[in-house]
Amino acid sequence: MTGPTPSDGDPLGWPVEDTVVLSLDLECDYGTAIEPNTYEAAAETTTLRTLLETYDLPLTCFLQTELLEAVPEAVATLERASVRVDFHAHSHTHPHPRRADVASEIDESLARIADRFPGDVVGYRFPDGAIPADGYRLLADRGVDFSSSLFPTWRPGRFDNRSRPTVPHEPVSGLLEVPITPLSSAIRIPVSLSYLKLLGRPYWELLRRRAPSVVVFDFHMHDLVPASAADSLSLPYRTIYGRNRWEGVRIFRRFVEELRRREYRFVTMTELYATLEDARSRRVSAVSERR
Repeated sequence: MTGPTPSDGDPLGWPVEDTVVLSLDLECDYGTAIEPNTYEAAAETTTLRTLLETYDLPLTCFLQTELLEAVPEAVATLERASVRVDFHAHSHTHPHPRRADVASEIDESLARIADRFPGDVVGYRFPDGAIPADGYRLLADRGVDFSSSLFPTWRPGRFDNRSRPTVPHEPVSGLLEVPITPLSSAIRIPVSLSYLKLLGRPYWELLRRRAPSVVVFDFHMHDLVPASAADSLSLPYRTIYGRNRWEGVRIFRRFVEELRRREYRFVTMTELYATLEDARSRRVSAVSERR
C-alpha cells in the first residue's frame, strides 16, 4: 500500500457484507504449546482438501514455512486442490514469542513464500496472535501489504487487545491489519474453530443468532484432526483441546453450511484485501477533494 492516508490508524470498517474468509494457520501441532515442533496434524491436509472441494470453498493459508521441508506433501496437497488456495507467511519456525528473532522469522518466511508462491499481494500473520511492539513497522518496511494477526480479545498471559479495533485499520502507515473476527465489539470471542469446539452449543447458538456480517475465520489442522502430541500438552491445554476433540470436521461442516444457508460469500484474504484497498483509495480521494 502506498500514498497518503486520511488519518493513519483510523478504522476503515467493512466495505462489504455477508462475506467469509477461511484462514488456516498451517503450522506445527498445537503451536507454541509443546516443543519440539511436530507436524502430525499438519500432514493431514487431504482431509481439509476434501472439505474444500466438497463445498467449493477458497482457502487462505498462512504457512509456517518450515513445513516446506518438514512435511512438503502437506503443502503440495493443498496446491493440487481444485479450488483456490492462497499462501501467505506465518513465520518460519513458529517460535515462542519470548524467544523469537522476529525480524529473522519474517525475512525467512517472506523469502520462502515469494520463491514458492509469487504474487502481487503479500500478507503475514504473527504466531499466537503475539504482535511485537515493532512488528507492524517491520512488516511495513518489508513491503508487506496486510497483516491478519490481531485477536481483538484477551488471552491470559499473552495479550489484552480488548480496546483494539475489531475491523480493518492501519496500525502504521502503509500496512493494513485485518483482524480475526470476534462475535461482536461487545462479545469479543473469536469466530474460530477452536472456540466453537471449546465453548460448544452455547457459543454456536450465539453465532447463529448474531453472526457478524464479515467473518475472518481462523483454524488449524489440529482443530480438524487431533494429533497424538496432545498427550504432551500441559493439563490446561489438554483440557482446552480435549473439548469436542474429535468433532472438528463436523463443526467445520456445520459452520460452512450455516453461512452458505445465509448466502454468505466465501473469498480469499487477497480478494478481501483488494476490496479494502479500493475502499481506502476512494476514501483518500474524498479527503483530498475536500481540501
